[in-house]
Order: sequence, then structure tokens, then C-alpha cells
Amino acid sequence: MTHQQILDKLASKHLVKSIDEDLARLTFSAMLGSNNSMDTQLSYILPKLLNRWNCVLNSKEISSNYKQITILALAVLLHKYGFKDSEITNNAIKAIDLLNKKVVLSDDFFRKSEEIKQFILTQPKPLKRKPSKPESITFYRKGDVISIQLENHFYAAYIHKILDGNGNPFLEFYDAVFDKIPTLKELENLPAKGQLFDGVERVANFSVKGIKNNPDLANQIQLVAACVKNMPSTKHLKEAIVYTISDIFKIQNTIKSLFKLNE
Repeated sequence: MTHQQILDKLASKHLVKSIDEDLARLTFSAMLGSNNSMDTQLSYILPKLLNRWNCVLNSKEISSNYKQITILALAVLLHKYGFKDSEITNNAIKAIDLLNKKVVLSDDFFRKSEEIKQFILTQPKPLKRKPSKPESITFYRKGDVISIQLENHFYAAYIHKILDGNGNPFLEFYDAVFDKIPTLKELENLPAKGQLFDGVERVANFSVKGIKNNPDLANQIQLVAACVKNMPSTKHLKEAIVYTISDIFKIQNTIKSLFKLNE
């Protein structure tokens, strides 16, 4: 049995592809440099991965079946990339039983369930080289307002344009933190969130790779509104000197820094 054979049995190719691309991006970054142990790599990958996919696993609005398939896909794909987390693996074992109890997947999945369990319990083989980074593509558009969930809070951003043809959203955050997905009405009069450069608060723009699917299969990014003409005001900010190149995972640390969440 192979990872792909198991993943094919989940009948969720777009979900699997989304997690696979996330792990490729994270694993590539984790393997940069030298003397990175597998434990060190996993300690980098897992918190960022779960910050994103916990938006599915912890949501009250998402079906149990989707959650079980997601946790199983996470376990199998982590194994594929050479990693294993005991909690995710144990939850994946439980997910197999729940999916079978509800007869969610095929007869073949049911018949191979014990073999799948034994497979994900084995020690994975570390990758010998960095994986290829996924292609940068997005289905969001200029004028979209999006909400990004990070842990228990939500941050709104305005997409000014799409860079590199159909590549990366070029966005700017609204200066507010929400406890739920904001509405466009709640954002209408909010200014843009600035960032300090050389002691001066300036316009803060970000080119973010990995903001791809609409709707987002990880449930982390939500489209608040499309074709919005009124962008957040930057009258209180000095002109930007540069913009920041980021991705769906690096932006997590940026949000924490930008909104001073560690203080």
C-alpha cells in the first residue's frame, strides 16, 4: 500500500491537494539550512499547519465527515513527507472507524481499513531532498475583501491587485481584530493597518503566496465581499518604501507582529 493509494480512497482530491501543497510549502521552508533534525522540522511545520487546518477541525459549522476525512488526510500526508505526530495519528485511527461506522467511503476503504491503520502507524521515511514548492495561483480577484482566521481571531484584508498574472494577492489589512468573520459594513469606515519602518508608520502591503482556493478548503480564508471599490484609508500613514513578499504561513507571524498579539 502507498500513500497515494490511501489518499485516493478518501474521494476528496481537492482537499488532499490543498493539504499536500501546504505541506510541500512548509517542508521546503523547514528543510532550508543545515543540521535540521526531523523534530526541529516538525516543530516548525506542525503549529503553522494546524493554525490553518484547525479552522476545519475546530469549527462547529463543518460536518463531522469532512473533519474525519481531513484529519486522516493530514496524518497520511504528514507520513508521506516523513513526519508523524502521535495526536494526529491517533485521531486518524479514530476517524477511520467513524467513517466506516457512517459508511461514508467505499467498500474498498472498509476492507483495507486495518491495513491503512498499520501503514500510518509505521515510522515514516524522511525525505532525501526538499519537495518542489507548489505553483503560485489564486482564484481571488482585485477588489475582494477577505477574512483570515488565526487561532480564535479574524483579520480582514483588501486585495488591491493580483501579481504575476494569476499569482499572488497583493493585500493590505484593515486596522481591526474580530471575534468572528466581519461583515463589509463593519469594515466600511476602518483605516488600513500600518507598519513601522525606521520608526515611521507606513503603508503595509503584502504579496501572499498560497491564498488560492475560493472557497478555501481549510476554512481559514473567507470571502467577505467582491468588487469592493472603497479600499481602507491610508491618509494617516506615510508612503510605503517596499512591500513584503510572504506566503499563507509566514503571514501568520506577520499578523501576530502587526497586531501585537504577543504583548
